[in-house]
Amino acid sequence: MSEKFFDKYNLIIGEGRETPFMKKYGIHQDGTTPMCRDTDGTLWAMSGHAHGGHISVFSGTCLDDMVERWPIELNFSLGHADYAFSGIRYPEGIPARGSIWPFGLYICPGTHRFFCWFHNETGWAGRGTAYDAYGPCQTPKHDTDFRHVGLMHSDDEGQTWIFDRWVLTGHEVAFTERYNPGAGNALGQTGDLIRFGCGDFTLFTTPEDEFLYLFYNNMAISLDGKDMLDAWKSCDAYVARCRKRSDGTMGDFVKFYDGAFCEAGNMGKESPVVRDMWHARVVWCEPLGCYLMTGKPIIKAWKGEIEGVDWPHYVMAIATSDDLVHWSEPEVVYKDGKPFGNHYNALFPDDRVSAPNVLPTLEFSILNNHNGTDVTRYPARIVKKES
Repeated sequence: MSEKFFDKYNLIIGEGRETPFMKKYGIHQDGTTPMCRDTDGTLWAMSGHAHGGHISVFSGTCLDDMVERWPIELNFSLGHADYAFSGIRYPEGIPARGSIWPFGLYICPGTHRFFCWFHNETGWAGRGTAYDAYGPCQTPKHDTDFRHVGLMHSDDEGQTWIFDRWVLTGHEVAFTERYNPGAGNALGQTGDLIRFGCGDFTLFTTPEDEFLYLFYNNMAISLDGKDMLDAWKSCDAYVARCRKRSDGTMGDFVKFYDGAFCEAGNMGKESPVVRDMWHARVVWCEPLGCYLMTGKPIIKAWKGEIEGVDWPHYVMAIATSDDLVHWSEPEVVYKDGKPFGNHYNALFPDDRVSAPNVLPTLEFSILNNHNGTDVTRYPARIVKKES
């Protein structure tokens, strides 16, 4: 679907309203909200992150009646590199540290085991062991800390969780020549332009798919930049996939690289599928017969290259695809003549039967939020333009 989306369609967006994912309930959502519908028809969600408020499991039949069920408990520690994540190191051999941001939820159809993929950064909540590209830190300078994606599972509907392993790691190692965070004789990245690993992701799948897909970011940042706007050079969207199983186990992810899914999830090479797209999230739109991706054009927004977009850069873009790897150029979404959106943007079905990544009609909801803020729900519909 190479033609421009807004040449053929209008996106009509209503007024926002509250959701259960709110700071007043102790939920500081940071990223899009992961959801999954189980084989019994229940819609499940996780919201929150581990170093602000709390993480809870929610359930209902649809977005209209989602309620908080219980805060999660981890059977592994977070924080300090000496004991976090059950002592399981990052694939580079560096002791793992820091916090978790749940971004992907999947429920095994054969066993009802819950799987959650989470984002992790080396520069936050390390309890004295946090580091970024420059060295030890309290908070990362210019967001230059390193990302990994981890996997955990639960056999009691998300009440308690066991850490499994790290599943996505950048091709470039998660440190620089300026500071070795416990990697022994391994060599860090050199030079000014550094890449910061795999993270800031979402999960895509439909009941009919053979695979689970993670759409993720990998940023390139100049260490000589005088501030964040000057330092950030690229933030593109990538994809990796893992074959589904029904026996309660989870396989490994394979990255898309140079035209095929062919590189290892951990430390393999990767090719971008969409340039300048932050926290991309994908749905299959049945009426249009194509995939829709929402996200934020972060570099263009930060540098003032989108008319009407200024700090704090609230904006959403949309792209289309027929095959998940070839995408149209993202187009900015407008509401009432002004750029619409936020730092995190997602399309969700409103009905009581569809998977969270499937739009059965052209009427749905948009959920959006910023870093650790309330999640707002907007009614929306796609209308075909008259020829």
